[in-house]
Amino acid sequence: MIVTTTAPTPERHRHDRVTRDSETLADSDGAIGLPYRVEGLLGRLERHGDITARQRHDGEEFGRLFRIAHLDPLKAADMRADRGSPEGLPTSAHGSDRARRRVLAAIDALGGHGSPCGSAAWFILGCELSVNAWAVREGWGGKPLRPEVAKGTLIGTLGVLAKHFGI
Repeated sequence: MIVTTTAPTPERHRHDRVTRDSETLADSDGAIGLPYRVEGLLGRLERHGDITARQRHDGEEFGRLFRIAHLDPLKAADMRADRGSPEGLPTSAHGSDRARRRVLAAIDALGGHGSPCGSAAWFILGCELSVNAWAVREGWGGKPLRPEVAKGTLIGTLGVLAKHFGI
């Protein structure tokens, strides 16, 4: 058996922190894969000391519930993909309804869809927009939000989610 390892490109390393995952996965040929992990937004904020581990966990929980509830924007299905649930998420209507109720309760706790924190949770944590993309999208008076304001809004959002989820 020939094992080839393809490391991430130097360009990829310049954008985000990339590490070798501690777990193995089956690759597309069914062999043992040694995946790389890219540090996400919440991991980066925690590493820089901007948020706590609890805030990171609750932000990730909101994103997980958002995916279970199938609230993400409509995308074309990958016809090559296995029909199983992604990330081991429940596919039953009961599970998605419960997740939807939890997401909507969290949005209400954040001030509703029209509030800055509700919008940040929906688009950054749920739809996985970058903070900068959300800032441009959410501008007021024809001007985009400044990056510092957008980041502060997200950090405030995570603080409220930590209180709301109480995990």
